[in-house]
Amino acid sequence: MRRPEGPLPVPEQRIGACAATAMTLVYSAPMPGVGSRYLDGPVAHERKILAAVSARDALAGAARRSVGETVLEAVLSSSSLAGFADARGAGYLAPLCRAAALGERSGRVLRGLGHDEILYFIRAFEAAGEAGSLVASLRVALGAGESATLRDAMRFAATRDPLARDYARDYEISRQLARPALLAALSRSESARGALVHSYLEVLAEVPDLDLAARAGRQEAEDVSRMANGVLKAGGVRSRRGIQAISNLDGLLRADRRLAPTATEPVVLAAAFMAALKHGPEALGHHLPPVTGRDKGR
Repeated sequence: MRRPEGPLPVPEQRIGACAATAMTLVYSAPMPGVGSRYLDGPVAHERKILAAVSARDALAGAARRSVGETVLEAVLSSSSLAGFADARGAGYLAPLCRAAALGERSGRVLRGLGHDEILYFIRAFEAAGEAGSLVASLRVALGAGESATLRDAMRFAATRDPLARDYARDYEISRQLARPALLAALSRSESARGALVHSYLEVLAEVPDLDLAARAGRQEAEDVSRMANGVLKAGGVRSRRGIQAISNLDGLLRADRRLAPTATEPVVLAAAFMAALKHGPEALGHHLPPVTGRDKGR
């Protein structure tokens, strides 16, 4: 009997390798304003890498748990080993990992997020010390009765929180902006770090960072987006002038921590996972063939 057209299930080992590779490389890339292995932000680089190692197994087993349970398991295991957990990063990857493991579209996984998932997300974000506006929205949904689903809560919070936005829009920015930019950069034989920084700048230039807007205001967020666009026009990672512009932008954003674009890096993380899943985790460190029209649109 012919199998309906759609993605094939991906083995757990490959999912874990893709998740660990994406997290390790993204955490190591010198994203302007959010830290790198050379300039630690609030969290040391080594703790982030240990957290990625711990989260890998939880994400690889996403088919055996709900999305919320996977996020909580990733957070608790990372916190136990590294004393740090990236709840938002786990939140971005968990539905993608579950979709890959089950051979389903991510949109179907996101549409199935029910009421029981809400408490797992609240516990995960609180355990990671990331309880903010999203958790407040989730608590409202939790108290609204069983008819209120995690999907509903995310759609309600989509204008304020980046994870909620991407759950509501099925990773629109990661899939349609960050992923094509990353694949195009990798096809030009750039290093993985350079390609990831380029993808980050592409997203930041097009989409004002929601965390930055919450801390400093919408106007400041739009100004930073314009500066990122200026860096790209200067050549970005591909020219000396562009590299100097990246350094200048990094210094400016670090001088005022309100301006840190902390909502942009997870978008690139999701794109890196998608790229690794399609081309193999080793592809993030290798030359890729030129991007085709099909790759740009998927």
